[in-house]
This record gives sequence, structure tokens and C-alpha cells, in this order.
Amino acid sequence: MFTVQDIARICRGTLVSVTPDTVIRAVAIDSREVQGGDLFVALCGRRLNGHSFVREAYQNGAAVVLVERMTPDVKKSILVRDTLQALQKLARSHRARFSIPVVAVTGSTGKTTTKACIAISLSQVFRVRAGYRNWNNHIGVPLNLLRLSSSDECLVIELGANHVGEIRALAELAQPTVGVITGVSPAHLEGFGSLDGIYQTKLELADYLRARSGLVVANGDDSKLIRKLRQRQVSLVTFGTQRQCDFFISRLTARNGCICFQVNDAIDFRLKGYGVFNAMNALAAIATASYFKLDLKALSESWQSLPMLDHRFRVEHWRERDIQVVDDAYNANPRSFAEAITSFQDLAQDRRKMVVIGDMLELGRDAISYHEDLGRLLSSAGIDVVVGVGEMSRYAVEAFHSSEPSRETAQFPDLRGACEFLRVNLKEGDSVLIKGSQALHLHEMEKLLETSLGADLAIAAWS
Repeated sequence: MFTVQDIARICRGTLVSVTPDTVIRAVAIDSREVQGGDLFVALCGRRLNGHSFVREAYQNGAAVVLVERMTPDVKKSILVRDTLQALQKLARSHRARFSIPVVAVTGSTGKTTTKACIAISLSQVFRVRAGYRNWNNHIGVPLNLLRLSSSDECLVIELGANHVGEIRALAELAQPTVGVITGVSPAHLEGFGSLDGIYQTKLELADYLRARSGLVVANGDDSKLIRKLRQRQVSLVTFGTQRQCDFFISRLTARNGCICFQVNDAIDFRLKGYGVFNAMNALAAIATASYFKLDLKALSESWQSLPMLDHRFRVEHWRERDIQVVDDAYNANPRSFAEAITSFQDLAQDRRKMVVIGDMLELGRDAISYHEDLGRLLSSAGIDVVVGVGEMSRYAVEAFHSSEPSRETAQFPDLRGACEFLRVNLKEGDSVLIKGSQALHLHEMEKLLETSLGADLAIAAWS
């Protein structure tokens, strides 16, 4: 990838006790993931400082460490003023080596699934590098860029943000040729300040592409977004449910673990999964694929290899007690909650419906009203039992109880209390949806619940 001398030059660093022509195999910021020949970058975070893990990085095979200061553990190293800025400079330099199409996906919801659909679609004609995990911020994007290799012919990457200006900075790093905007909805409002701040930030991707004659693929159902894009006179392809979109969806159904729909009343598509909202993510991929002149009829077949993503409306069926558990705990905002509830209704049908809601975080001054709206939405959706986890979710639980005083509710400060409630109250034939912001750790709930119920089942079997 680079010699350490190259890295020192790019990052304006000083070599310490290291041979200049040492070749670096890869870059890591987690000492546990370091392998032989890697460069370990000691980032200084709010909770953890990478300089505290230099010894472990060496033990795991780091050839060199990138540091801001010398400590007794630091040996072969490159000393720089700021390790984060150095990481970004290195990524920018590496990106400049590649003249390949880069598709950048941003939006308030659906980024990771849309990225996966686009990557599998484009793999028909390219050797595609898909962004790793959900590495989409000022640290993750540089790390994804540094994973590019000489065999890669296309990169599909996410760009995430929680403050105005961040998408602009990430676009300058990733240098996309195509941008996909999945939509704009209330999320990270504490950082953005308002919904207008979110629009401004997502449109930073369009501004970057307009200046470079790139293409924007955008959600045509968002009239405000489309109006602002047309004002910018950017090259635009739209997708959505409305027939005036370049690619519109119709005849949408979900059955037997598949989402089925038509595009432009002409082409049939099938997608594994249960969340009907994923049809829009797939439609964004179809619109993107059209730019690359792909055979759209062949896309549906390629999607059969699309993996089910963890904690994104993943459905488990516990056959011993005929219980459906829907793990959608990757993250939460008002729009994604509404989409999940609609799909949950379709899935659960006439089963008793329980919803575990965690706080929707970073919603700013309107956080209480957003949670109250969620409670009323759960009421209108015919949910039977609502369990809140965290501080803000109680406003949703209270609003639900005010609308449906005869239906059962419970509120807990953490997921263990909620798990115990479900262990006692889940009945044969129930369906339960689990959803909340990542900080609530609701993604751990399914396994905790499965373990506790499994123990009960084992005891019952032997009694």
C-alpha cells in the first residue's frame, strides 16, 4: 500500500526508529484487529485514547504506529501533530490513485441496505468494493477508502453526518461520481438544529457532484428535496412511489419472506426479507443501476444473494412457542419507526402484537413531541402491548396509554427489566417488535430473551 516514508511525507510526520522502506499492508485503529505488517493509528477519542493500546498493537503484529506523542510503549513510529487529520490525509492520497466510479449513499434512513443493493447490482459489471459495515463518518470513510485495492473497479460507500458541513468534508475525501439521497427525515436534530439543517447537509453531496458534472439519484417522493435539487440544476434521476418519478414502484406486497413489486408497471422484482420499506432501498439501487446501463431484469436474480443485515427488521420464529421476534434495533428515528410499524402489522396479522421501544435519541427540542406522536401511532396501529426502555420512551408509553387505557404498558430504565417483563408475559403465538436507538443496546435483547426463554423451555421439557 505505502512505505512508511510515503506515509511520513503525506502526513508531514517524523519517522522514529523505523526503516523508511518498510511497507505497510493495511491500516487499523482498533488494536484488537491489527495484523502483521499493519499501521496502527492511535486516535484520541472522547472515551478511549489509542495511545493506551500501542503495546497491544505491537503484540498483534503492527509494523509501525502513528502517534501524536511519544510514550514508553512507543517504538517504531511516525510522529504527527494530529492522528485523525493524518488518517484523512492518507486516505485522500490513496483515493487519488483510483480512477473508478464511486457511488456515495446518504440519507436519514436506509443507507446500509441501499448500499448493499447497489453493490450487488453493480457487481454484474464491476469488481465492486462495498463500504465495510456502516463506517460512514469522518473516521469510517477514510478507513473504507484505505481498503481500496488495485483489483477494485467500483466503490459503493455510505456518507453519514450529524452536523452541517460533514457531508461536504466526506465528499471531498471520497470524491464520488454518483450520489444517492435516500430521503430526509428527523434524525440527529441535536446536531443539525432543524430539519432544514438536515436538508442543507444532504444537499452538500449534490453541490459537490454538480461542480464535477456528477449524477444525483434522489427520493422523488420528497418534494422539498427534489425542488432544491432542481434549483441546483444538477443531473438528476428520481425514484419513488409517485408515477412522475423516473423509476416508480407499484403492486408492492410482502409474503413468505419476500418483498415483491413492479417498477414502471413493467419489470417484476423480488427481494428477500419482510420490511416493505426495503423496496424503496432496492428502487434506489435500480435507479442507480440504470445509469450504468445494467440489465434491470437481471437485478432481481442477483439480489437473492443479498444477506439479511443484522438488526434491520430481521425476523426470527421461535417454533417451540410459535413466537415471532422482529429485531429492528439497529437505530431509530420517527420515519424509520413508522415504516417498521407498518411492516410489523403486515407480518403479525392477527397475532397479539407487542412493541419494545427504546428512546429515539438526538431529536433536539422536539424530542418529547416526537415520542408522543410515536405513542399515538402505536395506538392507531392496533398494538396490544407497549414496553418502553430508557428516559424518553416513557412519553410514547404515556401517549399510548392515554389513547388505549385498557391495553398493557410497561416502562423500564434498561433492557434487562424489559427482558424480564417479556419473559413472563410473552405468550404462544405472540409477535414482538424491538426497535430503538443504538445507545439503548436493544440489539442485545433478542439473544438475552432467547436465552431466558430457552432455559424456561428446557425446564418445562424436563418437568
